[in-house]
Amino acid sequence: MERRRHSSPVVTLLVGAALAAITFLGAACEENPVGRQCFIGEEADPDQAVVASPAIECQSRTCLSVPLDNPELPEESDYVPLCTAECSADEDCDRVPESPCQTGFTCMVPVVVGPFCCRKLCVCKDYLVLPESGEIAEPQACDADNPDNQCCNLPGRPECG
Repeated sequence: MERRRHSSPVVTLLVGAALAAITFLGAACEENPVGRQCFIGEEADPDQAVVASPAIECQSRTCLSVPLDNPELPEESDYVPLCTAECSADEDCDRVPESPCQTGFTCMVPVVVGPFCCRKLCVCKDYLVLPESGEIAEPQACDADNPDNQCCNLPGRPECG
């Protein structure tokens, strides 16, 4: 007589829960969460962008404060430093639900000096006045073809120290 093994409902439930957890955690690793309030360590000059890293409250460990160009913030927005991350397109910037940034993020170069020079980061659109195209042009200081541009993140330049 042949005996068949039946899996118990508990084993089936545990295997299902493990697979769901792996799927959820795998998806979470692909996200690029930005927009949580963060601390840059000191009062930032309101006319200057500041990138602070490491920022332990940010998944990317990077906090950004940018100049406020928009004179009228959207309702419920707040002008504060926010967690940011590197990006190549606006779609790479996943706004966290608790973010004070109401209009989402754009992928742009906020600084042209220092270790984050010419790197594209997620920047809150609430703080910016966007051109009609919705795209912010790359700064001339990030033109790799211009030998006068010294950003260490440009090809053919000494590495950032």
